[in-house]
Amino acid sequence: MANEPSDEAQEANRGSNGPPTPKPSLFSMSLWGPEGPPERVFGRNDWGSCSEGDTHDDHCLCVSPIREPVNIPPPGMILSREEMQEIAKGYRPMDMNDKWVAFMENDRLFLHRSWTGHGIYEVRFAAKGFSWTDETGFMPTSARVESDPRRYNPDKFEPFRERDVLRDLIVHVSGEPMPISLPIVDSHGPTIEAALGDITTEKVDAIVNPANTRLSHGGGVSGAIHKAAGPELLAHCKTLGGCPVGRAKVTPGYWLDARWVIHTATPQWRGGTQGEPVLLESCYRESLAHADEVGAQSMAFPALATGAHGYPLKQAARIAVNMVSSIPTDVQLIRFVCFDRPTLRAFRSALGQDN
Repeated sequence: MANEPSDEAQEANRGSNGPPTPKPSLFSMSLWGPEGPPERVFGRNDWGSCSEGDTHDDHCLCVSPIREPVNIPPPGMILSREEMQEIAKGYRPMDMNDKWVAFMENDRLFLHRSWTGHGIYEVRFAAKGFSWTDETGFMPTSARVESDPRRYNPDKFEPFRERDVLRDLIVHVSGEPMPISLPIVDSHGPTIEAALGDITTEKVDAIVNPANTRLSHGGGVSGAIHKAAGPELLAHCKTLGGCPVGRAKVTPGYWLDARWVIHTATPQWRGGTQGEPVLLESCYRESLAHADEVGAQSMAFPALATGAHGYPLKQAARIAVNMVSSIPTDVQLIRFVCFDRPTLRAFRSALGQDN
C-alpha cells in the first residue's frame, strides 16, 4: 500500500535503538515542511504537568488542562506561515506582568496562565492552501475557554467577547507588540453608509482596491482604480512582493483624490467551504488596520469579492457591515460605494436601511 514504509525505512528502523520516528502530521508538514521545525520548540514538557491540588515551586510551573471547557466562536483570522511558525515555537512570559504561557501540540494551541499554570484557552488550527496563490494560510477552526470561575472569572462571560480577547492573545504570542486587553473605542463607532457611485472619484482619505495576489493591473474595479491613479500606482505595487489572500498592503493614491489606496486580495467563491468567509472578514479587518496605520479618518470600500470572484452579494454585504461595525477603529466615516442598484439594495439591507 502507498502509505506503508519502504523497505529501506523498515531496515533503518530495525537497526535503530529506539522506536520508529513517527511520521509528521499533515498540519506539521504544511507548517514546517518534511524536515520539521528548524529548532527545538517550547512545549508542555518544558513546564511539566500536574493534577488538581498539586503545588509548584519557583523553578517549575505545572500546567493543568481546562477543567470545565465551553465552546466559543473561533476568531475570524488568517495567519501567514511565518506567523504560525512563531506561535508554534511557543511563548514564555516576557516579564512579571505578562500573564500567559503558550505552546502548541500538533494543530492545537494551548494558552495557560503564567502564574498558576491553569489552562484557559485551547484553539485548533487548520492549514488552508489556495489554488490561486502559492500561499498557505492558517485559520482557527474551533476554540474553547475555561468556565470554572475559580480559575477564570471575567467580569461578564460573553462568548463573542471571549473570541475577541482570544484573537488579541493569538496576535500577542505571534510576536506583535500589542496589548492583551481589548482597546476602548468610541461607543458610537464610525458612521457607515452605502451609496451609488464611482470609487475612483471618492474624496476620502483612503479607498480600498479589490486586488489580485500579484497586485497587478486587473480588470473591473481594480482596473479602474489603476487607470485613475496613473502608472505610478502599478510601479509601486510591483515593489511590494504581492499580497496573500485575506491580507492587505497600502500605497499612495497618486492621481486619485484619495491620499491612500489599501490593496486587499479577495477570495474566490468556491461554495463557502474553503474558508471564504474567514478570508473575506480578514480583508475588511486588514484594510481597517492599515487605514488606522496611515491615520485615515474616512475610507471607501467597494463590494469586495462580489465581481469576478463570485461571492454571493447578500452574504458579502452582511460580512462587510458586520466587520466594519464591530472592529475597533479610529476611522470616522466608512462608505460602501456600490456600482449598481442591486448592490446598493444588498448593502442598505445589511445596514438595516431597506427603505
